[in-house]
Amino acid sequence: MTLAEMMVELMATHRESTHAMELMAQAVAGIARGGHGGNGGNGGGACRLEGPSSYQDFLKTHPPTFTLTDEPLDAEHWLRILEQKFLLLNMGDEQKVRFVAQQLLGSMTAWWDTFHAMQQPDHLATWQEFTTAFREFYIPAGVINRKLTEFLEL
Repeated sequence: MTLAEMMVELMATHRESTHAMELMAQAVAGIARGGHGGNGGNGGGACRLEGPSSYQDFLKTHPPTFTLTDEPLDAEHWLRILEQKFLLLNMGDEQKVRFVAQQLLGSMTAWWDTFHAMQQPDHLATWQEFTTAFREFYIPAGVINRKLTEFLEL
């Protein structure tokens, strides 16, 4: 297994455990409110909005903004927080990209303008395309390899 493959596996495991922790937190919150703790039903657990989510719905989740930073892994952290927010909403991939683009501030808007301009006129970028391009630009492969080495040395 190559270092890159190990990093992909490590990141996937991290995402899965983060999701499991979110589900447990939702269940505990639902139980604390007197419900059964699951999603949906009348138990008070977390549930998605009915129908497509609006930009206002997205803003109500208090999504973080992203500005230029010296720490490349801040970009990964920002994307993970946004993906957690999406779990609360009913959004399509293209909608996620349009909403998140508004969270890029300062010089980060130049990256978005370039990314958007490189798309075909009739193509709306998907969340996967956005995150792949964003990670490639803001998180150099050398940083990922260095962090993987540091992790493996723990």
